[in-house]
Amino acid sequence: MIRPDRPPARPPLETASGGRLSIARSLAMLQPPRGYRALAWLGLVANVLAIPLVVAVILGLPTWRTVHIAVGSAAVLPTAAVGILASVALLKWRAWGQILAIVGLSMSLAVSMPYGIVRLAMLSEGRLLTAVLCSLVWTALIAALVFWCRPCIRRYLV
Repeated sequence: MIRPDRPPARPPLETASGGRLSIARSLAMLQPPRGYRALAWLGLVANVLAIPLVVAVILGLPTWRTVHIAVGSAAVLPTAAVGILASVALLKWRAWGQILAIVGLSMSLAVSMPYGIVRLAMLSEGRLLTAVLCSLVWTALIAALVFWCRPCIRRYLV
């Protein structure tokens, strides 16, 4: 496989146009964006806790046990695994961690939205609690997805 020629690496204080960055600007580039570490740690904890939570839901709720087993094993566990990998990569300052975080959050939305909507439509018990929890989870997932999609994260990790 032939690789395209890459330009030589620039010194850390040199911009793409050849000018030099100020010391203040170069130091600002070394600092992670606000909320980076907190969200990476929160993602790691949430994804690690998702695994025993799925097992608890399967064993503890007799309603829809088959559905919980299917959704838990086919969707929630792979999503949690991607989330754990993304969080660890982000904590180790790897650029591919941002991509995995976006994929994991998108998978979470793709699993939780249909499940929440079907549960709201099919089960009458606990409908208000389900609606509130689903709304909070969806809002948090969208906010985290917007955070990790920001270009400053990519510029920081590259």
